[in-house]
Amino acid sequence: MQVLSNSGKLAMVLGTRTILLHSNHRFPPSLTHFNSFPLPSLQSQPNTTASSALFAGRHRAAIATADVCDSNAELLANGDLRALDPLFKMYGQCLAFSGSIVTVKVFEDNVLVRQLLESKGNGRVLVIDGGGSTRCALVGGNLAQTARDMGWAGIVVNGCIRDVNEINGCDIGVRALGSNPLKSNKKAVGEKHVPVRIAGTLIHDEEWLYADSDGILISKIKLSV
Repeated sequence: MQVLSNSGKLAMVLGTRTILLHSNHRFPPSLTHFNSFPLPSLQSQPNTTASSALFAGRHRAAIATADVCDSNAELLANGDLRALDPLFKMYGQCLAFSGSIVTVKVFEDNVLVRQLLESKGNGRVLVIDGGGSTRCALVGGNLAQTARDMGWAGIVVNGCIRDVNEINGCDIGVRALGSNPLKSNKKAVGEKHVPVRIAGTLIHDEEWLYADSDGILISKIKLSV
């Protein structure tokens, strides 16, 4: 705070506000010597606890992919356990998830994807072979929430998603090549429950998928460490 005198008038400066006062207003001596007092900062401090909790994520996979690889050298050697090429970005609150695989093959059309995700998931993982197209999205925020509500553990998209902020707020695990705001076609063209080749690996319906921050594994059998 500062007290200024000019042409017989007094002005009190508080931060960025100046208040004119009557010339015969009396102040204590300490306020008539142009003293300046630091004002407390009003800038809020970041809530590091809340931020950490927001990005901590959840883990639904019972085992870590690195541990699976270290403990199953024989399965890796004979091809019963395979790692997908590291092409996918992570979305959703579940950083790790696993489950029996349901496959669907489409191209820039998500009608069959919606049909499957609107059915009971029972802890399974939907693997969508979108042909690697990044020209439109096959899964959006509403569909991800539907999948979560129907009990799907996760979604892997060989293609794009959209509504990224909504999906990141959803309690489900999602992997995709990237995002694109354009919606897909609605012609119901594609195939369900067929073998698909994604990220260098042939994937069959009813195999098992394990995903975490290290990557994605496909196994012919349910695994434990």
